[in-house]
Amino acid sequence: MTNFIRLVKALDYMRMVVGICILVDGYPLIFFFRETMRLAPGSTAFTAAALAGGLVLMIPFTVLRRIYRPNLTMFWMGVIFLLMSILYMYLYNGVPGYQDAGRDMIYYAYMLIFIFLLISIPNEIIPVFIPVVVLFTLASNLGLVYSLITDPTWAIGQRATITLNNGDPGSGNPHAFSRNAFMGVIACAIWLLRPKTHVIFRLLSFFAGILNIAVLVLTQTRSAIVAFILAVGLFLYFNVRPAQIRTAARSLVKPIPIAIMVLGFLGVLYFFQRYLTVYLVLYDYVTAFATRNLETVYALLGLKAQGADYKAALDDSTANRSVSATFLRNVFLGHLHMLILGYGYKFLYLDVPIMEALADQGIVGLALFGGVIGMSGYYAFGIMRRNPNPLSVFLAYFFLLILIQSITNGRPYEISFWFPLALMIRFMGVDHLFPAHLNDNMHAPVDAHEQFVVVSNPESA
Repeated sequence: MTNFIRLVKALDYMRMVVGICILVDGYPLIFFFRETMRLAPGSTAFTAAALAGGLVLMIPFTVLRRIYRPNLTMFWMGVIFLLMSILYMYLYNGVPGYQDAGRDMIYYAYMLIFIFLLISIPNEIIPVFIPVVVLFTLASNLGLVYSLITDPTWAIGQRATITLNNGDPGSGNPHAFSRNAFMGVIACAIWLLRPKTHVIFRLLSFFAGILNIAVLVLTQTRSAIVAFILAVGLFLYFNVRPAQIRTAARSLVKPIPIAIMVLGFLGVLYFFQRYLTVYLVLYDYVTAFATRNLETVYALLGLKAQGADYKAALDDSTANRSVSATFLRNVFLGHLHMLILGYGYKFLYLDVPIMEALADQGIVGLALFGGVIGMSGYYAFGIMRRNPNPLSVFLAYFFLLILIQSITNGRPYEISFWFPLALMIRFMGVDHLFPAHLNDNMHAPVDAHEQFVVVSNPESA
């Protein structure tokens, strides 16, 4: 009977985590069902209904009776920024005759409800969080692979995405799929490296992780690839010691490891000779990615493209950010007073969220939005050093993608920022309040009254 009750509780926690995944990473599956399965092509109502379904799945049975303590500083900074954005939208809009206030209010309602539900969700979701993320991202990747295989307009070399609303081939959003792959590879690494993980689930994590890396390469999104490289570097820095490197190096210089490496090298050569197409595909992706980014570097330096007579040109996104930097520089030089209150809600699409928060909502907007980003970074690096629990570690490395995107693409009002930031507000900097059995490196008991606040019905607590 006890085992049955534990199973029911675990399934209940998984239900909540699935709801969180739908909000934070639901677009790949939504696009799959909406466009590939043709349930509702181009329907924003379908997307809104799916996100609302995620919110419903998140509702715990203790909602309105028990709330858990988030990071209060980040919580109030985030909530005030969202309320300030709503206020600016109606009273100080930078776009004359703005027509999308109703749509934006739906987004803000989703964000605020998501934050409220997160502080109602128990900390006990931590043990099941990583397995659910692994399976959720795997399902999303398989949906993408199926879409690419069945899409007659997609060819090897194009960015991996699902075409939206019967648009031009490749006109979808590869960033949604690269985020899914980035989340998946982090979750797979955590699950794979945990000593308590069963061997079957280790194998699942290994193969799912390889698929995530493949999707990451196929989407060709710079922000996710840079975040992945940064995550690997930071993981090695915080978890691999020089003594371990020396020991590993000495263990490799032995007959058996050398023989295995030689056989492995010969096996790779044989594989690529037998399946030359695979090698050519990988080569094309790597060279195309490098060429596109070198073109941007040449353009920024005012140089000619390597081996060509024409002058290198910026791609659209980089060119837009260059214009944004020029705009902000002109503001600093001649209109500095405008940054006190900003130019108004969504005055100009700068494609750099941190800069747009300053330009639209002034110093206060920058302090609030940038403050949440900065505090998340502060706690993320501390978590990488301590590895307190799987959920905190996942959020710490996931933050790297949010950090890079906050200075490279998007707007500070988007749900793609605030759903992940809400997770960090809820769980970052408060792991010392979690029960001891939820933290890997903490064994001291925590006072139950510090973990949550009972709103009503004290007997149920």
